[in-house]
Amino acid sequence: MSPLPAGSSEGILAWVDRTLDAVLRWLSIMCMFVLVVLVSALVLVRFVPIMSLGWSDEIVELAFAWMVFMSTAVIWRNNEHITIDIIPQALAGTRAGRALDMIASLLTLGFLAVFTWQGWFFTLQARGNTSPMLTMPRVLWYVVIPLSGLVMIAYSVRHILRTIRPAYPPEKVSPAP
Repeated sequence: MSPLPAGSSEGILAWVDRTLDAVLRWLSIMCMFVLVVLVSALVLVRFVPIMSLGWSDEIVELAFAWMVFMSTAVIWRNNEHITIDIIPQALAGTRAGRALDMIASLLTLGFLAVFTWQGWFFTLQARGNTSPMLTMPRVLWYVVIPLSGLVMIAYSVRHILRTIRPAYPPEKVSPAP
């Protein structure tokens, strides 16, 4: 990661974006690593019963939830999610294409708002509950939902703003002399 830039707010936003991307990616990678190690150990212990790994199911659930939602936020940031884009490609560069993009973005933003709200609701409901084996707070399983939702909302708002006001406006044509 690069040091914090001094200067414009665009430089700071770009730094925050890169830092958030790196954090989300590393969280996803670490969760995947934990999953591979624990699931491999569970398979090994099934055939060679050296020890009990009854506690590992809770860690597998937790790592899987965090990996899925953090990875989804990374995919959302990079606009690499699965889409059916035959109509947007056909309308690309037209006024209708921008209108379609704006409508789809607003609908998506509405979905993400409900997703984040429900995730927050689940998180609040889990307060006070603990996991049976490791007695970890159950909030850890659910808090990733509103966190990833907030990240995806921020990136959706960025996309909407870029649709409304493109980074490179068309060049002004000077009137003929």
